Amino acid sequence: MKKICIALDTSPSAKKIAKTGFNYAKALQAEVVFIHVIDNAGVYVNTYDPIMNYNGFLVNQNIKIVESLEKEAKSFLNSTAKYLGEPTTEVKVIEGNPEYEILNFAKEWSADLLVIGTHSHSLLEDIFMGNIAASIVKSSKIPVLVIPVKE
Repeated sequence: MKKICIALDTSPSAKKIAKTGFNYAKALQAEVVFIHVIDNAGVYVNTYDPIMNYNGFLVNQNIKIVESLEKEAKSFLNSTAKYLGEPTTEVKVIEGNPEYEILNFAKEWSADLLVIGTHSHSLLEDIFMGNIAASIVKSSKIPVLVIPVKE
């Protein structure tokens, strides 16, 4: 295994996931990339009617929100790499559906291993929103290391 893709959110448990994945990478002398996916499902939902059928204001606001989220995510990933003593670790922020984008990036990057974490959501949240980690494990064509996390 020469390439390990570590998918992180910005929760406090992300450092545990990053550290575990990074330790595997060091032991295997593998290249690492930290990725974060901005789930755009809620960003582009129009919760009000545009004024006189012009929604340009909303589009501009959504772009600003995404840009802000990207900046925060990159900063978080870079600080995580620095925390692990590898400030030059590659980081990638992607916008889209987390399950799809994580699997797609891992494929495009030719990852040999994907590292993800689980999160303790409520039963109702899992029923209505699904469990991203379970979906990734089910759909992945490469090995997936799942780090159990309780928040």
